[in-house]
Amino acid sequence: MAYTKSLYGKATYFVCFADDIWGAVTLHNFIEMQKTFFKQEKVEVIIKDKSLKVKNEMVLDLIKKS
Repeated sequence: MAYTKSLYGKATYFVCFADDIWGAVTLHNFIEMQKTFFKQEKVEVIIKDKSLKVKNEMVLDLIKKS
């Protein structure tokens, strides 16, 4: 699951994604939505749960790039 809070904390946007190719597509689209909405070139992606192990290379690449 990924989420972001909107400006001034008035809303929170969530997305659930799987650790597979479709999850990578979903996470990519979510990151692009955030870039557009917040008018940012880069979005920071942080894995909060240190016990989480992402295995799909495409998902890992998206997290590393963001």
